[in-house]
Amino acid sequence: MKFFTKNKIFFINIIICILLIFTTNCEYYTLKQKYLNNYLEEKDLNNSLKQRYLEAIKFLVDKKYDKALIRFSNLYINYPYNIYNEKILVYLMYLNYINKDFLNVLELTNEFIKSYSFSAFMNYVLYIRIMSEISLDTNTEIQNFFRINRINCNPFYTKLAINDTEIFIKNYPNSIYTKYLKKKLIFMKERVEKFELSIIKFYFKKKIYIATINRCLIFLKNYPNSREINLVKKILKNSYHKINLYNK
Repeated sequence: MKFFTKNKIFFINIIICILLIFTTNCEYYTLKQKYLNNYLEEKDLNNSLKQRYLEAIKFLVDKKYDKALIRFSNLYINYPYNIYNEKILVYLMYLNYINKDFLNVLELTNEFIKSYSFSAFMNYVLYIRIMSEISLDTNTEIQNFFRINRINCNPFYTKLAINDTEIFIKNYPNSIYTKYLKKKLIFMKERVEKFELSIIKFYFKKKIYIATINRCLIFLKNYPNSREINLVKKILKNSYHKINLYNK
């Protein structure tokens, strides 16, 4: 009886071992098949991504910019964080810039700066950002249509461009874009200066003398070498004179 019991236990143990081996092999095969399927899917995805990326590049080289823009946009949306994403963003900036969608360029540059702060493309990205800011301030089509004097328009984007240009020149003194941006910086500062002067003239004309005085003092501090310095001093003196007359 004891012999039979021992044999029975031994037989059960063998069955358990066989089942464990079979189960383990099944799990191993399942995992192996799963990894293989994932690898094949990823390989197919990469091949498809590479093919679509190369097609987009070909449209760009062939100067079919609208088609290239659509293809790169689809890649950016449908394949987030792919291996080409850094370059796709750069191409999208360029295509949006030549398409005059400057606001979208600014959004793309923000995304790029956050994601690729040490990129080799950074100086180009900052350059195209600056050029987009300048372009947003020189939208002469609208201004000409409504016969708006650009001097009286708020140079919001030019101020952004000035700030970005000064950062660019400091960080990339040897860039191929630096010499050009230094020249643009002179005209941008003149643009802001003329706007500030137009505000002074406006306040003085409307007899708002306190505001005129404050603006004149700011102007003299910010633009001590301005060609209009004598005019501003004259307006400042007249504004003080007017206030003194009214106080009497």
